[in-house]
This record gives sequence, C-alpha cells and structure tokens, in this order.
Amino acid sequence: MKSTIRVLRPTLFASLALAAVAAAFFPIGRSEAGDASIDVTDWVARLPTRFTVEGGKSEPTYVEAINIDRRGDVFTAVGGAPAWEDRAVETVNVDSQGHVTHLVCPSRLRCDNTRPSVSFLSSAWLLAAYRERRYLGRAIPAPYGARWVICLPAERIGVTEAVLDPCFDLQTGAVLAQRHRLSGRFDGPSLDPGSIRISSGGKS
Repeated sequence: MKSTIRVLRPTLFASLALAAVAAAFFPIGRSEAGDASIDVTDWVARLPTRFTVEGGKSEPTYVEAINIDRRGDVFTAVGGAPAWEDRAVETVNVDSQGHVTHLVCPSRLRCDNTRPSVSFLSSAWLLAAYRERRYLGRAIPAPYGARWVICLPAERIGVTEAVLDPCFDLQTGAVLAQRHRLSGRFDGPSLDPGSIRISSGGKS
C-alpha cells in the first residue's frame, strides 16, 4: 500500500524567513483566525508565466517520473513509468476569458468534456478561475520539503465534491502536491519533496 507523504514542520528560523520573503513580495494580512495569509488573487497576478518542474511520485514498485510545464497560457503534464516508458502527455490551453481546452489528450482518457480537476494541471484551472474573476480568497503558506506551497479548497478552482485540495508552489504556482481535507496530510498525486527541481521565468 502506498504510504502517505509526511513533511516535517519548519524550524522557527525557516518560518521567520518565509514571513520575510512573503512580506517582501506578496500582500500579507490577518485572516479571521488571526494568522498571516496571502491574498490569492494578487498572488496569481504576480506569478511567472513560464515554469518547468521535474520530480518523482512514489508508486508501490517504482518511482513515476513527472514533468510539469507552463508556457504562457499552455500547461502540460507528462507522467508514466521510469526511463520514459509508456509516458502519458496531457496539454491544456487557458484563453483570456478563462476557458480551458485540451490540446493534447492522453491516449487512455476522454477529453471531450474539459472540467476542473485536482491534478498536476490544477495550475491551469487556477489561472482560469483568476481570469473568470472567481473568488479565490486568502491562504496561508505551508511547508513542503524545502519549498512552500499554498493549498486551496478545490471548490475555488471549480472542482466539486473533492476530497483532495491542490497545493501550489509559492514561487511559481506549479502544483507540487495534494492535501487530504479530512486528515490534513499530503496525499494522492504528490511529488516526493526531495525530488523536486523547478525553474521559472516571465511575469503574468
């Protein structure tokens, strides 16, 4: 059985460092619970328009290689067995009004009804929600290995009846993990924290 990913809490020094970085680049306020939080709409507006993510996702008998890519309005996720065998490619485009369409569909899936989903392509649905002027609210960054993520209720990007919520890299907006809303743990399609390599550039 696949084990749930657990991530250690940050040290006090790391927490203070995050607060300094966030205060420098993102509007920080006080949520109703009294915790520092980020305005998600403003955060999305500041994200880079290009990123590349490489990582691995542990399976029972192997580590699945995952690549996630953004080039402006086009988002691509590539996954599959080791050594680039039997790789599945999915690509979507987000137009200026927030409509999402498939450009490339995995061979084993049907993509005729493009609907919001919790997956490694949730970054596209986040951008779509932003362009549709959907309410995105505020969120508190959480540690994920050496990086920080913002986990949003899946309903904010248009997903209904979700159990997992997508968690976006604080610096790029790339989906790195999913968090189970009942247990609060990172679960489901999540990259192993130590395997993550990210490069980015450009601004929205």
